[in-house]
Amino acid sequence: MIRFQTPAGEVLSLPGGDISFEIANPYFQTDAIPGITTYPFDLAADGANSRLLGWPRLQRGAGGPAPVVVDCYLYGQRWKRGSLVYRGFDAQKNVYRTNFVADASDLAKQLAAVKLPDLVVPDLVFAPTGPGQAGYVLAPVRNTEFFDDKNPAFKGILNAPGLGAAGPNQVYVPMLYLVPALRAILATFGYTITGSWVDDPEIQSLVIYSDRALPASQAVGSPFNPARHLPAITVAEALLGLQNQFCLGLYFQTSTQQVRITALREVVQRGPYTARPGAVLTSAGPNATTGFTLKQDPDTNDELDKTLDIGWQQLVIGAGGEPITAAAGTLHLVREENPNAAGRQWLVPAISAKGASAEYELGDDSRTGLRLLFDRGLQNDSQGQPYRLLSPGTTNYAGASVGAYSLRWDGPQGLYATWHKPWLDFRSRAVPSEYEVPFRIADLLTLDPAGHELVEQHLLLWEKVQVKVSAGSRLQSATISYRELL
Repeated sequence: MIRFQTPAGEVLSLPGGDISFEIANPYFQTDAIPGITTYPFDLAADGANSRLLGWPRLQRGAGGPAPVVVDCYLYGQRWKRGSLVYRGFDAQKNVYRTNFVADASDLAKQLAAVKLPDLVVPDLVFAPTGPGQAGYVLAPVRNTEFFDDKNPAFKGILNAPGLGAAGPNQVYVPMLYLVPALRAILATFGYTITGSWVDDPEIQSLVIYSDRALPASQAVGSPFNPARHLPAITVAEALLGLQNQFCLGLYFQTSTQQVRITALREVVQRGPYTARPGAVLTSAGPNATTGFTLKQDPDTNDELDKTLDIGWQQLVIGAGGEPITAAAGTLHLVREENPNAAGRQWLVPAISAKGASAEYELGDDSRTGLRLLFDRGLQNDSQGQPYRLLSPGTTNYAGASVGAYSLRWDGPQGLYATWHKPWLDFRSRAVPSEYEVPFRIADLLTLDPAGHELVEQHLLLWEKVQVKVSAGSRLQSATISYRELL
């Protein structure tokens, strides 16, 4: 049996027929993070249901009635916390049309409604000296167009080392570390983050380029709001940008309030599996993949894209038939003289785009997209003077290795070779099939998007699971769409 119960313990009255669930594996989509949803079903518009749904047909506000939080119980066991979403009212039948959503499908609207700078996250403390602060770093980035023509004293280097107190030429712009920022972002929705990707030490050195300066009046030791130094994109856009830049799978688990972030290169490594005896093939098809085109597209604001090489921002695999666009990227890297230290050459990230500041009539809202850099620690310039190097690459000014990952698509340390290739190789050869599979409530409760399944001696990854739950009989089977691991 199935029941939907509010957190207060009140139970909605359900119809007697089947309710069909569709569970999408979030690892197979690049333009959304899907979860669990039902096909629409009817609820009697009686007094109890109307009250628990908040009298939805009487509401007139923009966006419609708010989803109603409920726990879904199957055969006496709590399966998922999600929401009932109101779709309409049939006066002839006196029923509400609704459907249930859970996991990422339940959060999708919230994640798409909030922009990063509007989040309420814990303050950080401004401390311009020292090797790096908790949560952010102050490291040089060249942006000669930051102030346009409104601050002629500025020599083009944000967070210039060795210049001291903030002023016209010493402009402090905190670059937040990505992983702590992600944790703070998702904590505002009540979620924690797990997974090997966020535990990778080099991933933990990633920082987010900010184009919003602190005011010159910011006192040392005073707090500032880190969310204002995040790009003005939605939470959903940020997560999808990271997903497509690093070939990640994001699995939202409402039961544990966790987001598991998995590098998909790990998912295609052979390991433990669940056997599915008795599965019956219902259909199969060819692999229709015709290659991939990988592209970084964080925004269109960098004037350097017009004069410097941008070939690293795109990579065509095979015939390039399927676009995978990351609304994320990085900065150019230039080798030039430090304008604040004559005769000293250095390697420095660079962008040419108007910045944001409460001063100089710039406007205080970020204009940049999600652009990442690795914090490569203290490195020497041409004169042996140390400075903190932010870089999309893996070498310092002298050419010595300082990392294993690059933020460009190409090359042996690039995003394709290190993150995307194993998964896209799988996608390029995996044939689709659909089976009718014996399936019990225990199978549903333990279903995992990273789980391998053995069907007719073939090792498979599931792409979609469809089940019908009846009020009068137990779950017996599921229709499962698979892709074969070869």
